[in-house]
Amino acid sequence: MQHIGALIPLATHQFPQHPCRVYTTGGGRSNYCQLVMPVGQAYLLQHQVKAAPRAPTPLQTVTTVNTNQDSTIRKDKYFEVEMKVHDTELDKYGVVNNAIYSSYIRNGHDKLLESLGISVDSMVSKGSALALSEVHLKYIAPLRSGDRFVVKVKLGQIKGVRLILEHTIETLPDHKLVLEAKGTLVCLDKDYHPTRIFPEVSTKFLQFFSSKDD
Repeated sequence: MQHIGALIPLATHQFPQHPCRVYTTGGGRSNYCQLVMPVGQAYLLQHQVKAAPRAPTPLQTVTTVNTNQDSTIRKDKYFEVEMKVHDTELDKYGVVNNAIYSSYIRNGHDKLLESLGISVDSMVSKGSALALSEVHLKYIAPLRSGDRFVVKVKLGQIKGVRLILEHTIETLPDHKLVLEAKGTLVCLDKDYHPTRIFPEVSTKFLQFFSSKDD
């Protein structure tokens, strides 16, 4: 498994129109892989992050909220977004291009943040950002033109500078598993250095995914 240092901004509400860089461990549609997109942004941020100094000790400190959250997160609570496959997302074999699935995941993130009242634009205006640093995808079955599906997002954990989300994509209405994914979100300061998850972000995530209300 390759580990990629590039950070991908979430401040977008549309599927990518730029080329994607795909890293995979081997051939076949059922392998794990990591995606970086779009190429231009990924290249720029990758080099900025690699040039950043090692995070100081304070950034490695876990808040009280973070250390106690594992016992409160509901493992059965998901945020769900329904979508439909478009012809422009297909490859030459008539199935959804592998790179597009990362866009589905990002769209699910955007909708989740919007639902929680977390404004990416507000973060940017303050000189900070919320970014996707890693995505691990496992392809189970392909989607085809016109297929309806749901992206399900679940909070895995909040630890230090990382907020880990788990995802599944399932067909509708039969809920057949299409894809499993795990993504890592990080908060960045104005110099693109990872910093502790912002309190307003961790609080809203924990409130939603710990709630007993469906």
